[in-house]
Amino acid sequence: MDTVEPGHRTESTFALRARWILQGISSRIFARSDLKIIRGFPLFFPNSAGSVKDLARLTMLSADQTFPLLVDLVSRNGTPAQEPTPIASLVDTEGKKAAAAELKTLFDKFGSDKSKYHDYHLLYGSILAEPPRVTHVFEVGLGTNNRDVVSHMVGRGDQPGASLRAFREFLPHAQIFGADIDRRILFEEERISTFFLDQTDPRSFDVLSASIPGDFDLIIDDGLHSPSANIATLSFGLGKLKIGGWVVVEDIAPRALALWQVIATLLPEAYESHIVRAQDALLFAVRRLQ
Repeated sequence: MDTVEPGHRTESTFALRARWILQGISSRIFARSDLKIIRGFPLFFPNSAGSVKDLARLTMLSADQTFPLLVDLVSRNGTPAQEPTPIASLVDTEGKKAAAAELKTLFDKFGSDKSKYHDYHLLYGSILAEPPRVTHVFEVGLGTNNRDVVSHMVGRGDQPGASLRAFREFLPHAQIFGADIDRRILFEEERISTFFLDQTDPRSFDVLSASIPGDFDLIIDDGLHSPSANIATLSFGLGKLKIGGWVVVEDIAPRALALWQVIATLLPEAYESHIVRAQDALLFAVRRLQ
């Protein structure tokens, strides 16, 4: 018969059984999570044998390392990786400074975050320094306040469609277009038209393309803020620019720099790109040259 020393307590059979059950449940949960990683990232899944746990770890490692390694590979061909340009350096004339200052006033007036939480008015002041010459502007992402939509703006006091209204007031001759996945915030006003767009669905871009013109001065991606959605919008936007027009991808996390350095090397010769460092994010700006 087992004895128990004074001051010590043995774990009851019930407690042991409960602990074993919890450990089993925990193991199954982690195993399912590892399987989701493997199945969810087939592009980065090692084509090798091994435990599910190890393969999941290597899949995540591959996803994290691939683009920095591609940047290194490209640089070995004599193409240096593009480094970010400080946004303040873009407003290098009095006209651009004046345009940026006026845009900041208008963004703040209508409730846009472009100058309240960011300093993006400096970039747009540089691009839109001659307002009377601008005829078409398009922005993806109107800024929903509905909590059931990813990238919503609840709690920040921002207004859906704010930047569209600011651009309309700043650009006296321009038609302003917008698109968003949240149909509830779409609207029509004088010189403003908005449309539905799901940036994760290529067919959605096809439908949108038939509804908007193809000679934009500026196209902005302020929508989902995920790499695939950004690239899809960038590819769509390049085909909708007039010569001299710009596509701008906003709110890029600095940790994603390598991805955009690779994208910069893949653009056709008809376009020039700039990675711009703002106060709390990166922007990717592309101009059509010919």
